[in-house]
Parts: sequence; C-alpha cells; structure tokens
Amino acid sequence: MKDPQVASDGFTYEAEAIMRWFDGGNNRSPMTNLPLTSHDLVPNRALLSSIQEYLDQQKQPGS
Repeated sequence: MKDPQVASDGFTYEAEAIMRWFDGGNNRSPMTNLPLTSHDLVPNRALLSSIQEYLDQQKQPGS
C-alpha cells in the first residue's frame, strides 16, 4: 500500500483504488455497501508510518 486513505465509512483504502471506485460512479462503501456520506478522503498517516517502518526493517541486514 502506497497511499492509504480513510473514506467516510471509516475503512482505509489505497487512494488509487478508491478513486477508481468513485470514478466508476459508485457512491456506496466497497466494504459495507452502505451509502457514503462523502467522497472526501483523509490520509491514514499512522498506517503509512507503520508500512514505512516495516519496509525499513526489511532492508536491514539479517532481517
């Protein structure tokens, strides 16, 4: 995951994937099928930080 974003349903999606979902005319959550209150996305910085930390650990010798 390169750009995790939280949608109005509270779930985190890859930015590119959820934008394609919206561009396809979908106004419902891919997870719950309930209507989304908005198409606004918020970066999931905590998840991005965890992903980066994991990737950094994988680069260390002996990992």
